[in-house]
Amino acid sequence: MERVFRILSIDGGGIRGIIPATILASIEERTGKPISQLFDLIAGTSTGGILALGLTKADSMGKPEFSAQDLCQLYQRDIPDIFSSPQSWWGNLLRPKYRSFAFQRVLKNAFGEFRLKNALTDVLIPCYDIEHRLPYLFKSRLAKLDTEFDFQMRDVALAASASPTLFHPVQFPRSRNGRAICLVDGGVYANNPALTAVSEIKSMYPGENQKFFIVSLGTGKTTRPLTNEFISLWGYVHWSRPMLELVFESISESVHEQMKYFLPSHEGEQYYRLQVDLPKHLACAIDNPSKINMEALTHAANHYCADSKSKQELNKMCESLIKVSSQQPTSEPTKS
Repeated sequence: MERVFRILSIDGGGIRGIIPATILASIEERTGKPISQLFDLIAGTSTGGILALGLTKADSMGKPEFSAQDLCQLYQRDIPDIFSSPQSWWGNLLRPKYRSFAFQRVLKNAFGEFRLKNALTDVLIPCYDIEHRLPYLFKSRLAKLDTEFDFQMRDVALAASASPTLFHPVQFPRSRNGRAICLVDGGVYANNPALTAVSEIKSMYPGENQKFFIVSLGTGKTTRPLTNEFISLWGYVHWSRPMLELVFESISESVHEQMKYFLPSHEGEQYYRLQVDLPKHLACAIDNPSKINMEALTHAANHYCADSKSKQELNKMCESLIKVSSQQPTSEPTKS
């Protein structure tokens, strides 16, 4: 029987990760299954990486420790602490906006000593090696095979979310060559990791006639325009705030356009892009943890899940996902 590879891809987007977390909770409710059992590979960038790791962390019984709803509560309760103590405005011009202490505490509480190799399903977390100027991918399948590629989940999550201008890069020791690699948020090249995940499946199962079932989750699309009359007066300081969001969103949408052509809908292969249009009035900066902003993001995600058109698409997607999952033959990935 031909195998259809099921991929979940989750965009980066800082505090806006509560949007895909809410949609994932809706998927778990509709299917009656944890996300880790519905997909062969979960790829997540930045905040999407935190979700990917959280959804695949096992408890002492070998079952998912966190449901998607648990992660929604994590975003509401703990994630705002990460952005609650910025350094001075002047200091942000010379150093990252936030210190990492609060972030490290939140991640330690969530992940403890749990390691990448123990993920319940394969995960893929893009980062970027700024010293060698190359993509770096954390892969649970490699972590299972070689301790050189195995790290604590909390450290992987910290590196995955080290957005330039917001947090310091994260160094990882490499025992064999005695040098550390210095990593930042993979959103600088793969804020939407869907294509990266497809490439990973092709390398895991070379030679197979591969088909794909892909669910790609955005973290909200900004609809507020940046008019020429408004931005023509901007210099470095004014552009520094929206530039990160602009780059990340443009990368995500360009990958989505490529995926539509790469996987046109036809029998046996499906591609779903679930994206929420954010209200024009919403202050949707990726590091805005205010109660008003968090409630607005949650409301936008809940509205998307309840809207008749998107609800119909969600139901159709979940029904297809359950059907595909029940028909899957097993095969082993290559060890390369």
